[in-house]
Amino acid sequence: MRLDHVLISSCDYQAMRRFFINSVGLVEGYRPPFPFEGAWLYGSDNVALIHLVNATGNKAQQGYLSALNSKTQGRGVVDHIAIRSIGYQGLKSRLAQTGISYFERTVPELLEHQVFIPGPEEMKVEMLFSSDEI
Repeated sequence: MRLDHVLISSCDYQAMRRFFINSVGLVEGYRPPFPFEGAWLYGSDNVALIHLVNATGNKAQQGYLSALNSKTQGRGVVDHIAIRSIGYQGLKSRLAQTGISYFERTVPELLEHQVFIPGPEEMKVEMLFSSDEI
């Protein structure tokens, strides 16, 4: 496993974007066609490390990020931590054994499958799998 990205929901989205580009040295790059404002910022290894959204958002963003209920909705500046993984069936078995509710979906165009799991203190974890494994 490895950390894939962090989604930051910022009250001053443009200032946060400029900070990561101008101060940290990330580069804005490809982002799937989500129906709300945002940016994916890439490091030198061509991996989108930071996903940014405007905290005010719109109804499409609220619906997309909150999934089906408040248990899978992040509450703070960091909405979720994403971990790229393998072993989709094993994860599903562990979740069934523990009785933890979760939400899953596939990212448009990228065909990566996401499993969102609510964690302590209202943080959520996204386990990210290749759609080939599903």
